[in-house]
Amino acid sequence: MSENSKSILHPPGQHLVLVDEKDRQHLIQVPEPERVVRLKSEVLDHATLAALHDGELLITPQRRRYLVFVPTLEQVVMNMPREAQVIYPKDLGLLLFYGDVAPGANVMEVGVGHGALTMALLRALGPTGRLTSYDLRRDHLNRTKKNVAAYLGPEFLERWEPVLADPVAEGFGGRVCDRLFSDIPEPWDLITPAAEALSPGGIWVAYVPTVLQLMRQMEALQGERLFCMPTAFEALQRYWHVLLPSLRPKHAMRGHTGFIVTGRRRWLPPAD
Repeated sequence: MSENSKSILHPPGQHLVLVDEKDRQHLIQVPEPERVVRLKSEVLDHATLAALHDGELLITPQRRRYLVFVPTLEQVVMNMPREAQVIYPKDLGLLLFYGDVAPGANVMEVGVGHGALTMALLRALGPTGRLTSYDLRRDHLNRTKKNVAAYLGPEFLERWEPVLADPVAEGFGGRVCDRLFSDIPEPWDLITPAAEALSPGGIWVAYVPTVLQLMRQMEALQGERLFCMPTAFEALQRYWHVLLPSLRPKHAMRGHTGFIVTGRRRWLPPAD
């Protein structure tokens, strides 16, 4: 191995994902020089992990084989420590697309959980976009802040504002936005604050897990004259087993995880 290949490619704190021979993913951090990472029954030291190239095959002393990568956001979301259920990547992509999130937009989010959607939004908004996130729980905001700093980088915190508040009861304090996302049990209670906060042409995207919640949210959008074009859908994801001569759908699939309900803010002339 050349001296160049032994150089430090990943600083302490850098996250890596190790994919084993059964396609199981292990999200780890490169440790400080004097520390190690324990994976199964083995110990991986700083020098080994810091010198791995993106896409390199790591063969451990116990002859275990891992493909090593800097993790994608999908790998981070599915493998990061969490207590609450995250929004799955198959839904995150649709939330961003149907919410029409673009660099430079001004976005508000209600309900952060552990920050899967927050991180996806911050990456899509780019350095000129702004995200304001509301949650009732300080621990959720704190966990999201740590995850953003750890997995995206502390510079992303400069364009993110966490707010410990209940916009259902208190409104958005005069803030306006281009896009609004909500992941809360009763988003229909947000209908009036949402109408006040969204600029004309803005989009509200609500993520709900049950059919009854979908129905209530659609009824709320249909009953508010400031919203139009209500839409509801879900996404199912089925992987395929491709190892010729076998070609078939995998037995397990990622079925229902949540519904996406969208509405567009209308412009109406002022009442006389």
